[in-house]
Amino acid sequence: MSTVSGDIGASIAWVETFLTGFIARHRENKTMRERCRLKSAILVIAGLSISCSTAMAQEPQPAPILTRDQFLSYAAGAVVAGMYCGKLELNADFFLGYEYATGVYPPLDPNFRSEMARVEKDAKSDLYNYCKVARLMFYKQT
Repeated sequence: MSTVSGDIGASIAWVETFLTGFIARHRENKTMRERCRLKSAILVIAGLSISCSTAMAQEPQPAPILTRDQFLSYAAGAVVAGMYCGKLELNADFFLGYEYATGVYPPLDPNFRSEMARVEKDAKSDLYNYCKVARLMFYKQT
C-alpha cells in the first residue's frame, strides 16, 4: 500500500505542478491578450484620427470674406492713401494673406489701374477727409 500511496502522492504532486504551471500560463496569456486589445484599441483610435484629419483637410476652403473686386478697391485705396496721406504705415500682412489665399495680385490685375484711378480722383477732390478716413481704415495697429 505504501507504493500505491507513494504513486498517488507523486501523481498529486505532478497534477499540482501541472495545474500551477497551466494557471500561470493562462494568466500570462490573459495579460498578453489584454495588452493586445489595448494596442489594438490605440491603433484603431490613431487610424480614425488620421482618417478624420485627412478628410477635413480635403474639404474645400471657404470663400474669402471679400470679393475680388472689393479687395482690389481696398488695395487701391491703401495705395492712394500711402501716396497722398504721408507717414501712414499700411498693414502689409492683410494684403499678403489675401494674395496668398486667393492668388489675386493687385498690380497685375487688369482692373486694378482703373480702380486706382477712380480712388485717386476721389481722394484729390477732398484730400483732408480722405486721409482722415484712410488713417482709420488702413492704420496698422500693433
